[in-house]
Amino acid sequence: MSERQAVYDDVCRVLTDFEGNGSEEGATPADLYSVLVRVQNAWESIITADSDSAEMSESENPSAIEQPYDRGVLVSWLSDTGPYIHKAGGDCNVIVRVRKNADFDYLYIQRQYQGDGIKRNSNFKYAGVFCKQDGLIYDAQYEARNLFDDSRFQDMRSAETLHEQLKSAVRSSVEASIANDRDNLRIVELSSEQEIKSLDNFKGHHASDKARNTYLGNDEDYSDYEEDGVGYEFTFQCDYSPEPWTDDSLLAYILDPADYVSSEARKYIKEHQEHMLSEFLAGDMIAEEYEAIIKNPANPVHFVKRIMRAMALSSAKTVTVTIHKNDIDFTFKTEADPLRSDCKNYYSDYRIVAADRREFQKLFGRSAEYGPADIVRIEYARSVLYEKEIMKEEASQ
Repeated sequence: MSERQAVYDDVCRVLTDFEGNGSEEGATPADLYSVLVRVQNAWESIITADSDSAEMSESENPSAIEQPYDRGVLVSWLSDTGPYIHKAGGDCNVIVRVRKNADFDYLYIQRQYQGDGIKRNSNFKYAGVFCKQDGLIYDAQYEARNLFDDSRFQDMRSAETLHEQLKSAVRSSVEASIANDRDNLRIVELSSEQEIKSLDNFKGHHASDKARNTYLGNDEDYSDYEEDGVGYEFTFQCDYSPEPWTDDSLLAYILDPADYVSSEARKYIKEHQEHMLSEFLAGDMIAEEYEAIIKNPANPVHFVKRIMRAMALSSAKTVTVTIHKNDIDFTFKTEADPLRSDCKNYYSDYRIVAADRREFQKLFGRSAEYGPADIVRIEYARSVLYEKEIMKEEASQ
């Protein structure tokens, strides 16, 4: 029997006798004094004997699991673990490791600008997380980024980078599961008032703009359209965004990224069925608006697209523009940049050179403007960059 167990048994016996349950006379004050002396003499071995504590199970000594630490382990850690000291450019940086759990240590740094080593009255700053499984440092802070040979560790394993990696991985996982097919959802219609209201708002205020921007951004135009041919193709894109890191979530992700991503993807799919269906329905609305654009040759967006294409091929800062407006042909010089952007209504005459702007206002009025459909020709350095084409409906007349 260990010394710790023997003392423990003796204390229990005297306490029992003192209550009068273990003998006819019970324990005397002398008995109590004797056992206290024994505890005092054996105290050092009691609190430091790791091997002895291992002999006593948790069921034999329930209070053992409530101790904040085992002194033997603490003494061993203090004996075997020291700070890391890095000197550079006259500065002294001292890093210490603080155990978080079996897999991670937190790093803290004290920077000294004068003298060497750790100092008594100086603060430590959090510096990062050391993962014992792979030996890498994560979430490294500014104070520590230049202290290690791997100059890429800050960018590759910062908390911000890990957050973006998680977002990208979960989105890819969800998109792979849905496979751009609404039949892979568990629902076929919306029931959420919030999603229904949001979808109605999208139809009234955003669907047409989305269709327009998509049309301007691709290579096809109305002349490419054939029935059941060119059109808008919806691609489901997951909009998952992770919650900000907590200590537990960050460490869990570092320890097993694949499992964490899988768990988050399953959770997103389970909780966002209505939102994902609303994305498909919004895609239907964009497709409808897109088809309306392509089927209407008179829509001014076709002129805008061709003008933008032509101007994208030129580095000109000023161009010569000829317009046909109010049965009048008028040629003027203007800045080129406005012609490179989407024009939903009119180009401002403010960008026309001063002399030509005055003539423009004389012909069409001081508040007059010109639109994409008014432009018949754009020239630069004796080259024609753009010339208005006859629309299908005009050619058929």
